[in-house]
Amino acid sequence: MEEAIRNPHQAHALFVLPENDKPVKEPTIQLTNKQIEFFKTNGFLSIDHFIDDDEITYIRDQYDKWFAAKIGREHGNFFDLLSEDTDDKEAVAPQLLWPSIYGKNTTGFDLYNTQMYANAYAVSKALLGDGTTFKGDHAIMKPPTSKSLPTPWHQDEAYWDPTLTYESVGVWVALQSVSIENGCMQFIPGSHRVSDVLSHHTQNNNPRIHGLEVDNPNEYIENISSCPLPSGGATFHHCRTLHYTGPNQSNEPRRAYTLQFQCDTKKRDQPRPNVWNEIKITERERRAKESGWNLRAP
Repeated sequence: MEEAIRNPHQAHALFVLPENDKPVKEPTIQLTNKQIEFFKTNGFLSIDHFIDDDEITYIRDQYDKWFAAKIGREHGNFFDLLSEDTDDKEAVAPQLLWPSIYGKNTTGFDLYNTQMYANAYAVSKALLGDGTTFKGDHAIMKPPTSKSLPTPWHQDEAYWDPTLTYESVGVWVALQSVSIENGCMQFIPGSHRVSDVLSHHTQNNNPRIHGLEVDNPNEYIENISSCPLPSGGATFHHCRTLHYTGPNQSNEPRRAYTLQFQCDTKKRDQPRPNVWNEIKITERERRAKESGWNLRAP
């Protein structure tokens, strides 16, 4: 397996999603009607105690191994969100798509057997409905450097297939305590109720950078709700909720594990604008194309 992983063309055939996305464990969290109504009104929800200390330690140990090895880089799945992502420069916002797939094939990590997954699945199903399915996961780190950057205000759906419209929830799990100082999640309440995905552009209008920012953010950024969390806390947000995280100004890495769940994805009558993705010429996309990797999340 390790030899296959070093060869991206052979490895891709081995990286497959399981047929059954149901969690192994029973959930330990049940939402109240008040929490569900809060999410519907505001487009986000915060839960302080989502997973326990033992699971945090387990996931962090796995997570740090993945990032130290830059696993998935040959497929374009390990990349820097906020720079041109070249090998000669230190990443300011390194990301790993599909840690569940890479972890299973390298360190034996089983996402579906974690309490994190069981709770995320149950909460997302309560928010979206019975047809909810898992669509992908994502590990996000902000190193503690003087060059740390904010993740700009954006909507997740702006990254996705413009021929579809989504009802989707992003689950953002803090693997240490998070605050404004080290980059906790911040939201614009009610912004998910806009008629459609807002216009975006690449960071600094640079087509070589993967990260997106909403156009004219000052038109939308008001009544910001910041969500500091203890270690093991989580936020949930709708795919059209505007959100942001600040730079990491602490002395420790800020680690987050995210999961995406969807329900009632529909084909649009006409594709929405998507020029901000169409103009990209990123190193991440180059590596994905050269390796033959075509699995996308969500």
